Amino acid sequence: MKIKWALNELKKFKDDPLTLNGEVDLKDSLVERNSIIIDASPLSMDGILVVEKTDEFLVDLNLTISLTLPSSRSLEPVKVDLRIPFSETYIAAGTIVDSEKYGEDEIVVELEADMLDLRKPLEDAILTAIPTQVFTEEELASEDMPSGSDWKVVSEGAYGDGVRERLSEEEDPRFAALKGFFSEENE
Repeated sequence: MKIKWALNELKKFKDDPLTLNGEVDLKDSLVERNSIIIDASPLSMDGILVVEKTDEFLVDLNLTISLTLPSSRSLEPVKVDLRIPFSETYIAAGTIVDSEKYGEDEIVVELEADMLDLRKPLEDAILTAIPTQVFTEEELASEDMPSGSDWKVVSEGAYGDGVRERLSEEEDPRFAALKGFFSEENE
């Protein structure tokens, strides 16, 4: 499927939106940009590209992709299905932007050349949608955490509970010298 157009080519679609339905293989570039990605299915896109005023190009897509990522716990490969909404407005270089037309949360990108290439923006949308923690089904169902001879993984909740217990049981040695500073005998 085509994801790169000359602006003159897009101006032909001024009256009717261009339907963007199909798949694009971005695996090599995604793996190159983020080495944590083990595998990626072709990106499935469904949406439209609307030409407004011949200098503004609205792209509104629903993206679907399956990435294979390492588990955060065991590094076992985990297939993660992502569904990503993608909506950006592109304007030709030198176009004056009416700030009242666009909302604060709307993304408006000024093109540097007379070309609209969606490859990098689509890759960016996928890379920013990658979850920070990925677990296998077995890891989600189990409470067991990995451990070794001198180490073990603990959950955030267990870590926080353990720190609070130690702090309540022990005095901080840095404050030992101040222990009698405010006693009633010094008054």
